[in-house]
Amino acid sequence: MAETGVIHNIVPVVAACSYFIAAVRLAAFRRGARRYKPCVSLLASVLIGTLLCAGLEVVFFKPEVSLFQAVLAILFCVLTLRARGNVATLMRMSYDGTTETR
Repeated sequence: MAETGVIHNIVPVVAACSYFIAAVRLAAFRRGARRYKPCVSLLASVLIGTLLCAGLEVVFFKPEVSLFQAVLAILFCVLTLRARGNVATLMRMSYDGTTETR
């Protein structure tokens, strides 16, 4: 019974931290010499705002966060970190670079 209480206390913290880490990584992306794409930039801004609001909601309103929601947040955080915050990379269709993207 005590293990369930610990899980219910840790899951929201993990989800909120994952949201914040992903949002900060997206915000810290440096375009460099890459081409500016307005639609991708707009999507990145919307993602940053959504992730920050989701993290703040978990921190301040303390909704019931399931284990699967936390796993989904961690997965998106890992994908964002792996793409180095590049939203265009997150949107690509291919995962190994051998097939053409649209």
